[in-house]
Amino acid sequence: MITDLQFGEAFVRGKRYRRKQIHDLYKGQEQSEISTPKEYPYIFIFTKMSGEEYGTSHGWNDDQTTFFYTGEGQRGTMQLIKGNKAVMEHAANGETIYLFQYVESGIVEFLDEMTYVNHQLELMWDADGSFREAIMFELKPNHVLEEKANAISINSTVQEELLEKFYEEKNLTKKVAFLHRYIKARANGKCESCGAPASFKDKKGMPYLELHHINHLTDSGLNRVDQVAALCPICHSHIYHGQGGGNYNARLGRLIKEKELEAVQ
Repeated sequence: MITDLQFGEAFVRGKRYRRKQIHDLYKGQEQSEISTPKEYPYIFIFTKMSGEEYGTSHGWNDDQTTFFYTGEGQRGTMQLIKGNKAVMEHAANGETIYLFQYVESGIVEFLDEMTYVNHQLELMWDADGSFREAIMFELKPNHVLEEKANAISINSTVQEELLEKFYEEKNLTKKVAFLHRYIKARANGKCESCGAPASFKDKKGMPYLELHHINHLTDSGLNRVDQVAALCPICHSHIYHGQGGGNYNARLGRLIKEKELEAVQ
């Protein structure tokens, strides 16, 4: 069954969509394997999984916690430009990667929201049968990162220290954990939208606030600190399910950017 996609609606793993409808809503290059809409902070990757007939190779590792994706470029040595560069720099640019797999002509299945981990150069045949250097990206599903990050205990509550750790940390899972902890510390027990104190504490004894990624279609993964907010459940639900949710989210984005600017002044 093909899902009728609505603007701003989160992609669902395993659901199938018409690629044309994705572009009708968000624009971006309609023929490229990596599509980078100019007006939205999204990167869409459309893969045929094997890709061998095009001189590329894609696929999951055995436990499906890592997706190996060969970058753009069917002929000659691949370069870190255009779509490949966008994938590598997506987190720093506040952009989200959405990975799709073709199941038939024009129809794609959503695999997951991904985060770039690493890349390396590998020798592969190109589409003309010539040997060349290809870029092999290592992508992690965001829900896997979230599960591992939530299991990490961070005792510090000092904003400056947490922010420093976030920027210095090289391990991706720990980096996500420091992001979570910093946002909660910045909120200081209050919703960053309405300003109301958290109405109860979680099982760890901390004020219960929900993390919201302002520029993502789902609330997970690595992001910039000025693109994540800690919200009470009511404000969080308002954004996704209430009237004027989009405007409410845009207002929140301005508030968080102002908050971060004030912190560095």
